[in-house]
Amino acid sequence: MSNTIKNKFSQSVVILLIGILGVTSSGGGSAIAKTKNIGDEQGKRIIVKFKEGVSETLKTEKHRRYNGALRETVQRLNAEVVEVAAGDETAALESYQKDEDVLYAEPDYVAEAFGVTNDPSLPQQWGMFKIEAANGSGESAWDLVTSNSSVKVAILDTGIEETHSDIAGKVAVSQNFTTSNTTSDRDGHGTHVAGIAAASTNNSLGVAGVGYNSSLMNGKVLADNGSGYYSWIANGIIWATDNGANVINMSLGGSSGSQTLLNAVNYAWNNGVVVVAAAGNSSTSAPSYPAYYGNTIAVAATDSNDQKAGFSNYGSWVDVAAPGVSIYSTYKNNSYASLSGTSMASPYVAGLAGLIWASGLCATNTCVRGQVESTADNISGTGSLWTYGRINAYRAVGGTPPPPPPPPPAATMTVSAIDMWFVHVGGGRKQSHDVYAKVTVVDGASAPLPGATVYLTITLPSGATASGSATTLSDGTVTFRLRSKEHDTYVSNVTNVTKSGYNYAPTVTTQSLLVN
Repeated sequence: MSNTIKNKFSQSVVILLIGILGVTSSGGGSAIAKTKNIGDEQGKRIIVKFKEGVSETLKTEKHRRYNGALRETVQRLNAEVVEVAAGDETAALESYQKDEDVLYAEPDYVAEAFGVTNDPSLPQQWGMFKIEAANGSGESAWDLVTSNSSVKVAILDTGIEETHSDIAGKVAVSQNFTTSNTTSDRDGHGTHVAGIAAASTNNSLGVAGVGYNSSLMNGKVLADNGSGYYSWIANGIIWATDNGANVINMSLGGSSGSQTLLNAVNYAWNNGVVVVAAAGNSSTSAPSYPAYYGNTIAVAATDSNDQKAGFSNYGSWVDVAAPGVSIYSTYKNNSYASLSGTSMASPYVAGLAGLIWASGLCATNTCVRGQVESTADNISGTGSLWTYGRINAYRAVGGTPPPPPPPPPAATMTVSAIDMWFVHVGGGRKQSHDVYAKVTVVDGASAPLPGATVYLTITLPSGATASGSATTLSDGTVTFRLRSKEHDTYVSNVTNVTKSGYNYAPTVTTQSLLVN
């Protein structure tokens, strides 16, 4: 009889519908005026890419026709840089663009080293500890890998002061693409960037570089005033790629997109190079180039509290963040300085990419980029200001992440009341009655708790039992019904209550009802 009643109860349980997620000190950014000239360049420059099969004779004739004086070429891309007289640039550009033998023509835009500010108030090289390249109290990236000289990080910038005591012997090869008469750094920007990426480390002198023992390549693509044509940068990218760079860092940018610059970035990526660029210092979500391109890791700047630097660009196109406020590094004239900007953040990522190459974890640039991005710390702003977080060198080179914090203690819930009543059904010899048990569940603050599963057993006067379970409604209650012909005492017993994230603390568990 007990089993028969139990099955009948389980089938007839009813929930009654009762109350049924490097900035300039003036705040200037990376926008580049298209009218700007560099060094001794007096006219306006245009990059022209002719279609395949166009003869050199015809190219020369086209340039003559449109008053373009050939100045240089962009290697590997077969693009030519011509200069036209000031005031004639618009007409010349339109003529080239309309010519049926021209694949594309575009201005030879100007990029600049992203602005920086001197701010020596923060601790020297705090960023190395923030990204866990170094760690004064535990294991760090440098405990696992210190790279080697075969890993080459190309710095495309204002040049590098190769005689600096903390860089001497680190530069494997140099090339000048500008009108300057030297590959050395008269501005200071390139030397500062190079030191962050891979200054001589563990040499009892000056500062450390993220890339530790990685070699440097000095590609001077910005003139001594900190500006450079896109064609210079494109040639620098191709030179670095063809000369064995594993990583290219560009702490520079312009506000205009360029097919030539895009092609150069893609050339590097398609030849296995990791390309890194600063996101810009305009405190805007507007693109900066080449950082905006898909085959470039775009880097925003953060401060020592893991907050976005006020000057840093941001947005869905920015990939990761890195330290970029008051960064202490090598500087011109064999000195050191603290500078700020996304220019400083970018070489943190480039140096880290060098470490990953040396770690043996990766054999492709796709893998290296994945390590940089997938191991970044999920700081505030991740997912909105940048995609992947602030870089973590220790995890990127295979360090074990710290154990996750223990889950918060589960909240409590309890049964505050069990109410029982009955209703006679039918009459005479066929009379039976419905016995009801209403269970109220509350949380630790005595508020009704919906969504909790209540397990209930009712013992009939004969000793038979009926069991079932159901879920509380929005008012924290669930009501069970049992139809029976037995008279006398019915006892309801709550055997358990479950809900994800809650612990059940039994208080009221039984209630009885006399049915006469």
